[in-house]
Amino acid sequence: MSISSILSSLTGSSSSSGTASTSTSSTTSSTANPTSPISAGPLDVQSLVSALMTTYQQPLTNLQNRVSGVQSQISAFGQISSALTSLQTAVQTLQDPASFEAATASVSGSAATASVTGTPAAGTYTVGVSQLAQAQSAVSSYFGSGSATVGSGTLTIQLGTYSASGNTFTAQSGSSPVSITIDSSNDTLSGIADAINNAGAGVQASVVTDNGGSRLLVSSTSSGAANGFKISVADADGNNTDATGLSQLAYDPTASAGAGKNMTLAQAGQDAQYTVNGLALSSSSNQVTSVINGVTLNLAQGPAAGSAAGTTVQSTVTIATDGSTIQSNVSKFVTAYNNLENLINTDTAYDSTTQTAAVLNGDSAATAIDSTLRQVLGGAISGVSGGLSYLSQVGVQFQADGTLSLDTSTFSNALSTNPNGVKQLFVNATGTGSQLGFAVQLGNSIQSMLDPQGLVTLHQQNFQAQVTDLTKQESDVQTQLNTEQQNLTNQYSALNAALESMQQQSSQLTSMLSSLG
Repeated sequence: MSISSILSSLTGSSSSSGTASTSTSSTTSSTANPTSPISAGPLDVQSLVSALMTTYQQPLTNLQNRVSGVQSQISAFGQISSALTSLQTAVQTLQDPASFEAATASVSGSAATASVTGTPAAGTYTVGVSQLAQAQSAVSSYFGSGSATVGSGTLTIQLGTYSASGNTFTAQSGSSPVSITIDSSNDTLSGIADAINNAGAGVQASVVTDNGGSRLLVSSTSSGAANGFKISVADADGNNTDATGLSQLAYDPTASAGAGKNMTLAQAGQDAQYTVNGLALSSSSNQVTSVINGVTLNLAQGPAAGSAAGTTVQSTVTIATDGSTIQSNVSKFVTAYNNLENLINTDTAYDSTTQTAAVLNGDSAATAIDSTLRQVLGGAISGVSGGLSYLSQVGVQFQADGTLSLDTSTFSNALSTNPNGVKQLFVNATGTGSQLGFAVQLGNSIQSMLDPQGLVTLHQQNFQAQVTDLTKQESDVQTQLNTEQQNLTNQYSALNAALESMQQQSSQLTSMLSSLG
């Protein structure tokens, strides 16, 4: 019998009593109000409703479990997508021809050092240095200290080249003279050094102190004969070339000492003079980048002072293929592929013993990724020199579990005997289909899967759509359950009130019968 039938029966049976009628009327009013409190009575309405709702909750629980399952799939597939992206990064390195042109530079001898900055061709170069480049510097006479007052006026610094043979100074092309005002705010030796350093004149200044006192040292910021300098002075005392006042700092290499050449040349600016494989060369800098393509030479040592004319210091620079770097790049690719393969194997597995399926067992996208990559890696390409067609020929081959291994000995041997063939096996971008190098084919396949309309992206969107749909269903079922719970609460509360009323009537009747006796 339903709760409503019980209520009707109880209401009908109690209508003959005025007291009962009043109680039933009150109960009916309570039932009509879905937000009315649970009435007092012999029933534990809350426990009854809770027990019934446990059964009614099952559809919601099923939906929640389905959402949790899809979210687990999203997480697992997200890891596969991330591993695929990491593989793409490793493949992109192998798609770049420059990655197979990595080189090392080894040097014997003390004339120079060398570093690879590009993709140089293998070869051996003999470097001879007869003179290193150096920057011009000039030093003043002694002053008592760095705080000693020198004088005021204007210093004008011009960069250029001094020729001793003609006793001429030629201003540097494109360089303008820089004038520096010296007054009472900066007329000390230290103040003048700071003013020069702040002027951007192509020279730097410092105060050097020893047992004899303090001197101003001015040096070109760049080495080379063309980066020499002269310092002209407009002295506030009216004499611009004597050895007093600000003109003490005048340095005109064409003038006479004490008459405009009042600082002493400490070091002449000069270019480096050197040879590469017998070719005579010069450079304003000891760092040379334009002689051996892809290699920076750092000229380090010239002949000792007093050496006979024509003396040179020698070095031999050997440029060779950097097999270890190339092999490392291939190894990183193998590792990235294996990380992805292991994820796919784990997430799509099925344990027949326990009859347990992994989170992505049967997932078409995961298996499609795996089969696509395997098809490329297990195929052959055509047109590579030296008869190379398969990755296994250079030591990259499949293992029983679907992962890759790299036989470093096989790879090293192939690289040393056929470097261009190994390179083309990976990077060839001429032609279509199987004519393309393995790295190019893989790169294209991975990019296609990761594109906005690609397999990976669309599959992730499908997962999200499932979650959205299931979440809406959850919300709808929850709304229905809330309504059902309120209805059950109202009905059992009404039944509770009716039973309470009957108990009261029974008690009254018992009391009346007792009084008649």
